[in-house]
Amino acid sequence: MIISNTINDFFNNFHLNEQSRLSYFTKYHTEFQHAGYDEHVLCQNIHPTLLKLEQDLPLILKINTTLVHIIFEVRLKFLKQYQTYLKPDIYFLVGTYKEDASIQLEDNAHLYLFIESLCHKYDLLYDVIAYYLAKLYIYEIIKEYYPETITTTILNNKHVILEEAIVLHILKTLNYTYPYKDRHDFKDIQQLASKLESEFTTETILQVVQK
Repeated sequence: MIISNTINDFFNNFHLNEQSRLSYFTKYHTEFQHAGYDEHVLCQNIHPTLLKLEQDLPLILKINTTLVHIIFEVRLKFLKQYQTYLKPDIYFLVGTYKEDASIQLEDNAHLYLFIESLCHKYDLLYDVIAYYLAKLYIYEIIKEYYPETITTTILNNKHVILEEAIVLHILKTLNYTYPYKDRHDFKDIQQLASKLESEFTTETILQVVQK
């Protein structure tokens, strides 16, 4: 497991202007590309996000000082609850407010955290980190039983609701809150999670992933 933090580099060696943002994207081209970001799309979004970054700078810097601690604290909860030591390679990046994080599963699991987006979920940081680690925990279960099926997604797209319901259940067992209640399908996720919990134990719910 590695944690690569580009945030300090961004604010110490780059500036909040278009040329500097372009230089940052170029320097970390490999990381952004692996996270699923096309360089052309990144460049198109430089200008619209500059003002946002300037406004969010204090909160971004505040999060940057606490995020590593949060990650290790949440990982410890997974270890105690599920006897699983999650070891993804984690990257902190300054993106374009598109998403909070991106998971890539080729070889070792990679978790890319976009801190500019996360600063708008400051009060939910523990929940957001737990959400993505729960997805990685599901990946670990699948990898153990069906290593040949691992791709860039956790579960097949047809089972997105099932995946989210299992994530919701995992978060509840760890005393975290599901951080994306504004999803259009959250009610369906809740209903399926409740059905799973009424019919299965935690152990058998996780066995659903193996099938």
